[in-house]
Amino acid sequence: MTNERQDDEIIGRALSRAIETIDVNQTPYERSRLATAPARRSILGLWQIATAAAAIVLALAIGSWLTRPTESQPGVAASPTAPAATPSAAAPTPAATSTPTVTPAATAVDHAKIYLGRANLPPVAVSGPQFADTVVTANQRIASRITGLRAYRQSAAPAGLTNYLWNNSFQGGVAVAITADLAKVDIQLEQPFSASDHAAAFAILQQLVYTATEEPGIRRVLLTKNGGQQLAIGDIRVDKPLAREDVFGYSYRAAVGKDQGISWAGNDAIQHIGAALLSTSIDGTTARLTFRGQNAAGGGVDDLPSVAIWLEQSDDTNISGAKYALNVVYQWNGGFSSGGVGHTKFYDQTPLRSISGDFNTSYRIELDDARPWRAYMPDKTQLVVEIGGDPRATSDRIAVTAPKPGDIANSGADLRLTGSARVFEATVSWRLLDAASKEVTSGHFNANLGSSALWGTFDTRIPLPANVRGNLTLELFESSPKDGSAQGIVQIPLVVR
Repeated sequence: MTNERQDDEIIGRALSRAIETIDVNQTPYERSRLATAPARRSILGLWQIATAAAAIVLALAIGSWLTRPTESQPGVAASPTAPAATPSAAAPTPAATSTPTVTPAATAVDHAKIYLGRANLPPVAVSGPQFADTVVTANQRIASRITGLRAYRQSAAPAGLTNYLWNNSFQGGVAVAITADLAKVDIQLEQPFSASDHAAAFAILQQLVYTATEEPGIRRVLLTKNGGQQLAIGDIRVDKPLAREDVFGYSYRAAVGKDQGISWAGNDAIQHIGAALLSTSIDGTTARLTFRGQNAAGGGVDDLPSVAIWLEQSDDTNISGAKYALNVVYQWNGGFSSGGVGHTKFYDQTPLRSISGDFNTSYRIELDDARPWRAYMPDKTQLVVEIGGDPRATSDRIAVTAPKPGDIANSGADLRLTGSARVFEATVSWRLLDAASKEVTSGHFNANLGSSALWGTFDTRIPLPANVRGNLTLELFESSPKDGSAQGIVQIPLVVR
């Protein structure tokens, strides 16, 4: 007796395999005639049908000795009633897939960017308008970015980012005039910009300044309205040219120049030691890079050699350039090449745009602005370079990573503090203030390193009084060795419940 189910499955498998061997000439959509609905034609030629029929006859001839198909055999129809070319829901046939589209590696910093805002934080770059073929001058590109910012829908914004201009959809043109590194941007406004509070007004200003200065070669922007009139944004009056560092929100900008950088004496007794870039993290506020000592001769982990780090203005008209570059250069003690061929890795995120160098002894870190940076060593084999941080929790001598502004803490419990500091005798002072700025409690703790080129780190806990609740502010600072005054204050708002 014949097994009809088995025969049908054999037929289905044979036909499926025959069809899979057919070469189909695919016509790109743009050259197709789908819109004209041509007469339907068979997708198989005569020789292809003959091939399929021969395969079916062959399958029937050998059906008596074929074993039952297994789950590992692709292209087998699971149901005898289903057409051979239609996969069954019970045993789906793997769908034919096209070759994946490979995104080409970036070969230049992407300046087709606009900036979205965050209250009390620096703005963040997102992809902006792709410039039309007619947009060929710097003036036109700046105007296109501002117009694109106006048109960017809030619903399209990534989580945590806000287009504060979306509710200020100004109508009319944007006129731009450029002199050297200054762009004069005049916006046609029928009504003034509105903002719910100072933080929102400042965020609008940040968005406009960063977006206008995204144009390579432009470092400052003078914003006006309606033919050169003074621009007002909420309670802010714009009366002078502004650079990114004028609006990024930090209490100070990083010093520029090799003589303003730092150097650290590492272990230079070992030959052929370089530094590998172990990890990079970027969150829109902070970029953190970790380097690890690497023996170029043996490949093992070893102590880092001496290092020099400094910030300088960069040329963002170069394909890998941004506004500033942080150089990290290690001592090399060896008889052969210190690094080999230089190369560049593109990030195009805020605040890190690219890193170039030999990735062994030299690194050039291209940045959006001159925000504060610091360096510390968790151990002799690792160096961490941090760029940025929450402006409220970052000063020229203290940077707090936890708690974050706005965190909720528990009354009567210990509060964990982590971060880094470069303060006299490694002593960090703190105090907790209530809503009326009255001191509730205070104390101090030590970082693991005092005043030096590198920063020390801390991970400690402080007690919160059991009888204090509500909106409080945690301040960390250095007590001046001269008069005890608070220096390098950071202020972290907390909710204590």
